[in-house]
Amino acid sequence: MPPHHRHPPHHSPPRRDGIPASRILGFVNADQLDGWLAPLVPDADDRTFVVRCLIGEGPIHHRGSNYILLALLGRALEARGGAQPTHGGAPVPMRLPPHLVESVAEGAYPVALPLNALRELAGGDAQQLDAMVDCLTDGPPQHALANVVMVALIESLLARRPGGAA
Repeated sequence: MPPHHRHPPHHSPPRRDGIPASRILGFVNADQLDGWLAPLVPDADDRTFVVRCLIGEGPIHHRGSNYILLALLGRALEARGGAQPTHGGAPVPMRLPPHLVESVAEGAYPVALPLNALRELAGGDAQQLDAMVDCLTDGPPQHALANVVMVALIESLLARRPGGAA
C-alpha cells in the first residue's frame, strides 16, 4: 500500500506487550468460582465439570474473560447475600461435533438456563424467548455455560432489586 494510503498513527491500536501464557491466568481462582456456582450447581462433581468448561477449556482469552465477568457478578451477589438456586429453567444441550452426532447420545449440562429475566426482556413474546435461549445456549461449552451462568447470576441480582422477587 502506498504511504499516502496508510492510516495515520493515531488510528493504530496501541502496542501491548503480551503476557506469557504461563502467567496470563494467574488471577483466576477456581475455588472462588466454585463457591459462586454452588447455589446454581449443588453437586460437587457437576460443579467441577462446569468450572473446567468455564476456565479450563477453549481459548485462553475466553477462559480469562469468563472468570472476570463471573467474578464481578459473584462479588455483586456476595454484596447482596449470594446467588439464588435456579429452579426450573431450560436445559442446556451439549452440542456435539458432527463426527460424534451419530454415535453419542446428546445430553444436557448440569445447569439450567433460568427464564424469568429473559421472559421479561422478551416482553412475553415466546418466539423472542426461544431465540434468546438459542443464542445463549449455542456454541462450545465455554461460551454456552458462561452465558447460562451469567444469566443465572444476573437473574439473582434482579430478584434482589427493590420490587423483585427474592
